[in-house]
Amino acid sequence: MNQNIPDATSRMRAVGYRRVSMKDQVDGHSLDAQENNIQRYAADHGWQLINIYIDAGISAKKGSHRPAFEQLMQDAQDKKFEVVVVDKIDRFYRHLNGLLTTLDQLNSYGVSFASVQEHLDFTSPWGKLMLTVLGMLAEIYLDNLRQETRKGKVERAHKGLWMGGIPYG
Repeated sequence: MNQNIPDATSRMRAVGYRRVSMKDQVDGHSLDAQENNIQRYAADHGWQLINIYIDAGISAKKGSHRPAFEQLMQDAQDKKFEVVVVDKIDRFYRHLNGLLTTLDQLNSYGVSFASVQEHLDFTSPWGKLMLTVLGMLAEIYLDNLRQETRKGKVERAHKGLWMGGIPYG
């Protein structure tokens, strides 16, 4: 037995989340591959994997209704586990603001987050620092994009160019 893995009574309780966007992917191999990666990651960290939530054939874009994801968030609030493991971040969320909001919400429940493919593990102090830096970079990117878009619109207006979509009629 590995001496670095705590006994079952003190191990962190982990859950997995796996998802595919389209109905025709449900019967493919992606869900199985995601689950295998999540199981291996949890085992490598000595975590007790207690559940894997599955949203099959449902998009993770902003405003999507994902029953398993919503149950995961409710169970997080109810303190049923300490860490969520995903194969890739885009399986969890495709909208940056939604992702950061959800990670903040999980953090407020005392639940951490790990992504297998991106090698992100926010259960450690260094991982939490990385999450903070990623959040700040995303915020700076959005602020800069907003500023550049505004600058471009002003320049188009000065040149007398059309500012919207192509008019119909």
